[in-house]
Amino acid sequence: MTKQAANNDDTKKSKSAVPSVEKAFDILELLANVEDGLTMNEMVDVLGRTMGEIYRIVIYLTERGFLVQHPDTSKYALTLKLFELSHRHDPTARLIARAMPIMERIAKTTEQSCHLGVLNHNNVLVLASVPSPRPAGYAVRTGALFPVERTSSGHVILAFSAPHVQTGYLNSAGCADGTDLRFAAIRESGYEDTPSTMIAGVRNLCVPVFDNRGITAAITTGYISQIDTKASAEETLSILRTAALELSQSLGFGIAEAAEGASTP
Repeated sequence: MTKQAANNDDTKKSKSAVPSVEKAFDILELLANVEDGLTMNEMVDVLGRTMGEIYRIVIYLTERGFLVQHPDTSKYALTLKLFELSHRHDPTARLIARAMPIMERIAKTTEQSCHLGVLNHNNVLVLASVPSPRPAGYAVRTGALFPVERTSSGHVILAFSAPHVQTGYLNSAGCADGTDLRFAAIRESGYEDTPSTMIAGVRNLCVPVFDNRGITAAITTGYISQIDTKASAEETLSILRTAALELSQSLGFGIAEAAEGASTP
């Protein structure tokens, strides 16, 4: 790792950042990319800081259990403490907890059902579902599994996934040419609006949900037009997109990420 590589994000750092906190994160992020750890002098060199700037912070992080120093090489490396902290709250439970109030609001506002889907190997798993408040309607069961290629949720999640994820799916599923073009169209528009491949008369409106790592799920409404429909399909799609952005931001997704390459939900 070069000093230039370590400093290439300097222009993005907030002017209001707390110096000590900023240095601590610099150290943690640096060591996260170095398998065998670094000595204090090596960290000084790579980060382009003085020994006085990082010495006390490295010692403090070590005392708090975030770093450990090898007794023979004097190199510092990350412990598993960050991993342990990040897994104290189940990310799936967190996603559902954040999504449910928003999905309930979607159903109430549009009088259409909606569901939250995630990838599960070559299937889409429905993590949560909210039915329409109307006496009759269409809904998807929580816990249901559907083949990726038959679902808008699968299309949307893959469309915003990394290229190698898309390629891996296309190769394993033996999809016909043109599927990658569909992904490109979804990325360009930011959603999928298409007739259901499973239920006649249902129009799938599907939008992506992001967290701080990237695409994580999709919200889909199986839109059914009824005589006294409260919201049109276009109005429902607009409500879905706004709600998905709200959910994404609550999960750590920011406008900065969107500006760097991902279309906003």
